[in-house]
Amino acid sequence: MKKNLLIVIGLCVFSLVGCNVNGDNNNDKNNNANIQNVNDNDRNNRYEVADEAADRVENLKEVNNAYVITTDNNAYVAATLKDNEEGKLTRDIEKKISKQVKDTDKDIDNVYVSTNPDFFKRMGNYANKVQNGNPIQGLGEEFSETIRRVFPNQR
Repeated sequence: MKKNLLIVIGLCVFSLVGCNVNGDNNNDKNNNANIQNVNDNDRNNRYEVADEAADRVENLKEVNNAYVITTDNNAYVAATLKDNEEGKLTRDIEKKISKQVKDTDKDIDNVYVSTNPDFFKRMGNYANKVQNGNPIQGLGEEFSETIRRVFPNQR
């Protein structure tokens, strides 16, 4: 009788242990059901005025003045051109400007150039705020919106 009782108890214990192993990962599957990746572009961007890059761009014979602001691996250049009454930016001038900026900062992959007078004025204001140490709360959002308007095809 004792032998039969021990066998029955042993079988019950082994069957319960076997069931426990099968449900081991159930909680992991349920906990990941509502995870979603979120990209908050403005929060992690660090905007920096790139004076050295601006100086190098201004040293080009075609450029009168320039502002350069960088963030991540992008550089945004606002420039006024010499001897070009219409202010039209040719592909050749754009390549020269891009080369000067990339030569200054090897982390820059994309250079966006504009000769739009309004953009030049705004970039000057942003650069002055940053350089003068003024509070720049909200500057990131405003700058991002300006960039989206001036460079709508940027990716």
